[in-house]
Amino acid sequence: MTADDHPLDATGGEKAGEVVAIALNAVPIAGGVMADIAGAIISKRQNRRLNLFLVSLAKNLKDLESRVNTEFLQTDDFQDLAEDLFSKAAETRQQEKLDAFRAIFVNTVLSSNPSYDEAEEIADLVNNWQARHIILMHILADPIAADKQMGNVVGPGGGLTTSISSILHKLLPAWDDNQIDRTWMDLHDAQMHRIPGTKNVMHGRGINQLQNRLTDFGAKVARFLVIPQ
Repeated sequence: MTADDHPLDATGGEKAGEVVAIALNAVPIAGGVMADIAGAIISKRQNRRLNLFLVSLAKNLKDLESRVNTEFLQTDDFQDLAEDLFSKAAETRQQEKLDAFRAIFVNTVLSSNPSYDEAEEIADLVNNWQARHIILMHILADPIAADKQMGNVVGPGGGLTTSISSILHKLLPAWDDNQIDRTWMDLHDAQMHRIPGTKNVMHGRGINQLQNRLTDFGAKVARFLVIPQ
């Protein structure tokens, strides 16, 4: 079995649906509801990505079972959340967006004061984004970790000048100027961060120039995009 193999790959569409149903039904309290909602969506849009999304979501909820807001699981808002996010997951091909929808779902059901409206707003944002927007949001959420993952290509810097564009080119070497600028401006227009352009010259400290650039709302969105440990 290779690193890309998954038990779902050995099954046909109907059997894959059964695997998904078993995984979801194992989720305490809400498993039956989730399996019913997923079954209706799978019957219309059967694909491997959706099945993997649902099985991975079930595992996340099982792993974090002790922290789940069980009262929320018994509300109509929870059912609406499942229908909304499962439907959005069924329509996307991008893994970054699937991971984001899964994180939004998990963070909502773990919240002590879950809000369907808040989750829906963030899910709608993600639904209208491309993978590049989510990638940049992850960088802005923790620039130092992003730099470390890339081998400290930016580092702490020194007394020389730099720019947002220069920093992002090092963190995202496959992106061209246009992709960086458009993505940065899209997130600014969505009020995710405070800096309107990428080319202004800055004096300062390398990767730290990306620190604390998110707005309060942007920071909240960024937290919703990461599955808690």
